[in-house]
Amino acid sequence: MLRLIAAGMRNQEIADRLVISLSTVKRHIANTYGKLGVDHRTEAVARLTT
Repeated sequence: MLRLIAAGMRNQEIADRLVISLSTVKRHIANTYGKLGVDHRTEAVARLTT
């Protein structure tokens, strides 16, 4: 999912692409932020690229 975020996709676009609900996307992103210790998309993408 982080790769899709890094590609500039919005939550709804990710949901449509993965054929999952928007709330599921939001939950996965929130869990990922927690694991990475970040609060924003840009921080998460920065962690992915470093």
